[in-house]
Amino acid sequence: MGMTELRKGIDDPLATVEVIARLVKRIESLGLSVGLSHDMHAFYETRTALRNEQPSPMFDPNIGELSDKSFWVYMKDTAGSVKCIQACRLDFVDTCLADWATGWMTGLYLKRNELMVPEHLSPPKGSKSWKVRGWLVYHGEMWIDREYRGVSNIFDNMASIAVFLAYIKWHPDAVWGLVSTNLAMRGQGNRMSYPRVERSFLRWSWPVPTVPENEWLVLSEREDLEFIIRERQVSGLILKED
Repeated sequence: MGMTELRKGIDDPLATVEVIARLVKRIESLGLSVGLSHDMHAFYETRTALRNEQPSPMFDPNIGELSDKSFWVYMKDTAGSVKCIQACRLDFVDTCLADWATGWMTGLYLKRNELMVPEHLSPPKGSKSWKVRGWLVYHGEMWIDREYRGVSNIFDNMASIAVFLAYIKWHPDAVWGLVSTNLAMRGQGNRMSYPRVERSFLRWSWPVPTVPENEWLVLSEREDLEFIIRERQVSGLILKED
């Protein structure tokens, strides 16, 4: 591989590490701890126990090998009980996110004998997803115990920790996820370090019970992540009391 073919890395890895450490410290100041694991079977068991349902097929190790392209992040209280979980996985998309996402998701659900019928095969023209391709990280399965919802921006900070860990681990072209209309309308995408939020990215005429009919896209491309990291490094804040 010649020097001109080298993949672009993170502009400022030290700043990225500093921001992650700062976020973790905020969580720890509340008497909680943050951990990371690549054991997706443990994730499956933990998620099933916490929510009394299996995770989405995107993070189901029983239908595909995930150990080399995924991780999950958790938060525990002083008693050792898991109070927050989320997961990330890396995939290569050679077309574009708009063309790829619906088929990818329906295919994974079919592997588990679950039927998802899309209302449309792709998002509306003009969606940024038509221009997003390459190494993409899907961020999902975000859950936090009711005890900590709305407390000191824990939900937002935990989500940002996962986004930045994915960036420093894989330095992908973009990190993306899906949120419900309710969360999107409350500005949750921006609070989770996703400056791009689009309605009607995925629309289902027949979704499984755990999936909303209209899923909004949340997206951070490489330039967005670099900006957010530098902004946090300089100010230390994005949100009030963050």
